[in-house]
Amino acid sequence: MALLRQFYTNFTSGELTPLLSSRVDSNAYKNGTKKLRNFRMLSQGGIRRRGGFRYLQTLTNTTYQAEAYIYDEDEAYILLFSNAKLEVVDITDETNITQTITSCPWTTAMIGELRVSQSGDTMIVAHPDMAMQKLTRTAVDTFSREAYAFDTSDGYVHQPYYKFAPAAVTITPQNANTNSQTFTASAATFSSDWEGEEIEFTDDAGTIHHIEFTTYLSSTTFTGTFDTAPSNTNASANWKEQVFSSRHGYARSVTFHDQRLIFGGSKDLPNHLFMSKAGEFFNFDVGTGLDDESIQIQIAENQISEIKALASFRHLTVFTSEQELYVPTSENKPLTPTTISVKKQTSYGSGEVVPADFDGALVFLTKSKGAVREFVFSDISQAYNADALTLLSPHIIGTPLEMVAQREAQDQVEAYLYLVNDDGKMPVFMSIRKEQLQGWCEWSTTGEFKNIVNVNRRIYAIVERTINSVTKTFLELLDNEYHTDAASKQTNASATTDWTVAHLPSTEVVVKSGNYSLGTYTTDSSGDLTLTDAVDEVEIGLNYTPELTTLPPEFQLQDGISVGQKRRVVRAVLDLNESLNVKTKGTSILIRRVTDDFSLEPTAVTERKEVYLLGWGKEGTVTITQDQPLPLTINGLLLEVEV
Repeated sequence: MALLRQFYTNFTSGELTPLLSSRVDSNAYKNGTKKLRNFRMLSQGGIRRRGGFRYLQTLTNTTYQAEAYIYDEDEAYILLFSNAKLEVVDITDETNITQTITSCPWTTAMIGELRVSQSGDTMIVAHPDMAMQKLTRTAVDTFSREAYAFDTSDGYVHQPYYKFAPAAVTITPQNANTNSQTFTASAATFSSDWEGEEIEFTDDAGTIHHIEFTTYLSSTTFTGTFDTAPSNTNASANWKEQVFSSRHGYARSVTFHDQRLIFGGSKDLPNHLFMSKAGEFFNFDVGTGLDDESIQIQIAENQISEIKALASFRHLTVFTSEQELYVPTSENKPLTPTTISVKKQTSYGSGEVVPADFDGALVFLTKSKGAVREFVFSDISQAYNADALTLLSPHIIGTPLEMVAQREAQDQVEAYLYLVNDDGKMPVFMSIRKEQLQGWCEWSTTGEFKNIVNVNRRIYAIVERTINSVTKTFLELLDNEYHTDAASKQTNASATTDWTVAHLPSTEVVVKSGNYSLGTYTTDSSGDLTLTDAVDEVEIGLNYTPELTTLPPEFQLQDGISVGQKRRVVRAVLDLNESLNVKTKGTSILIRRVTDDFSLEPTAVTERKEVYLLGWGKEGTVTITQDQPLPLTINGLLLEVEV
């Protein structure tokens, strides 16, 4: 028998799919794990117990869509969209709802599908079944909502127009030089739901008029009012109706880009882009096609592709149901009606999840929900590529409902991509493109993650939990200084055994104080609990278990590869950093020495700790966990294996 050593110097490939179980020749296998749960991957290669989620407030049990509204670092908000309601949380007072706006036009069916874009104090909200809405911050903690209204400064509505009727259908005014009159179409066209809408009518002299549809008379006739009276009664086939209406639907997506407000698609024009005049976000007048005037263009490809999302990135980027495209611009070629073009790049198709700006790319979920891809521009090829980020870990992805990116923050240098699956789990991706490091792990909690939102580089989560057999919805904040979920930190002027967590009544909780784990307690119906020992500060919350399971180590032996041979892990050496608790194969590793003064609070250790193990098996894997809510960072792992 041979005694061999395998040193895991890093875990940057994350948790690998079981389909890679034989790829012992790959770097991913060398740097990957069989299981990686509730750890945070570090840029240096190690892993750390993920931060806990700090309890902020209890929300109504309903379906939410959380969006960030950021004016600057000091004035930022969480917008909670729910059925016919908008709740505003000022992050300077995260424990309360700052304002509630009711009678909103969105419904439960729309929640999760609303598309938003913000510029300054204004946010536009879009959904194909709802007229576009405008949210405005009118004071520091006051928001207003109203229907988005196109500019009418010169007497008519500057909105996009399109002829949905057959090209040959004409409209004939009954009278010349008359504003209010009856109009007749050459074919059945109208219905009562046209009333109140606008028609753009161009007469045979090329003069553009606008008609307000007043009263429906029949499928071929109506009464309306011209903004400027016609000079004759000649029929004209050159007329258009408004693009956005209850009949044809409203904008599917929205973004601000290059000083323009851009709507992407509608229910009946799913592959059209509508761009406002430059610097005028409510004016969509195409005029005579001057550089600053509105741009309205159809994405003309082999098949109609429904626009799913727009992104203002290096270029205006368009994600559709069948392909990914961008609008080329440069300093010498700005976005104008005469220069615009839409270039197809890849053909994966995008789903309903909004893409995220992460690590120099736009990350999107494919239509099939089978892969997360990064849409990244190559300076060499002058084109976008869409490589898969989930090739090594597709089993973690599940069915994502949303995706949020987080750049480096005050307490972490890493950037992470967070997904929320429909099963309440949270896949987390860490990437450093220049170092070619990337990997996935999975987070879970007692309950289900429902929504996440990034506000000024802080991750807020809406979590649904069962507390004392009752469903509760909490707003919580990911905090790397916490080690429990739904957590509360409290202090008292003097040491006491009596503490209260009112949001966790009749619930099993774990308690820590400083570097001490005080054990598990069950609160009473009011959330009160009595500790065995008196302390002056506590963190009380729900426990979660970080877990690392190594891949089977394989070695080149004199008679061949070790695959299939029984092996025994004799010894494990953990390279720990500022850690206080760790278990290997169920065996607790002693952190404190017998020479320590046990009357003093323990000090986190940064050293290599070894443990001897027993048992033969086919794989020789090792599982590392924690049974106490205390700091744990693993820089590397040495396994001494007998084969």
